[in-house]
Amino acid sequence: MRPRIVTILILVVSLFNSVVSFGQAVKDSKGPPPPNTQQRGPQLPIDDSIILLLIAGLLLGVYFLVKKYRSKDIPA
Repeated sequence: MRPRIVTILILVVSLFNSVVSFGQAVKDSKGPPPPNTQQRGPQLPIDDSIILLLIAGLLLGVYFLVKKYRSKDIPA
């Protein structure tokens, strides 16, 4: 009985949270102000080293697979 009450309570709290976040009043909002073209932030590239990141991920995956299969081969 207790897990059912906890599940219902979680559903009610999450429903209340979404209702509160979508129920905010709008006061003659014209949207956000236009961006200031004079002061732009630093232009940072986000995909310069994506190949290195993929290679590192593949090597880590191979490491864990080898570790897994070597642990099965060792008799106790």
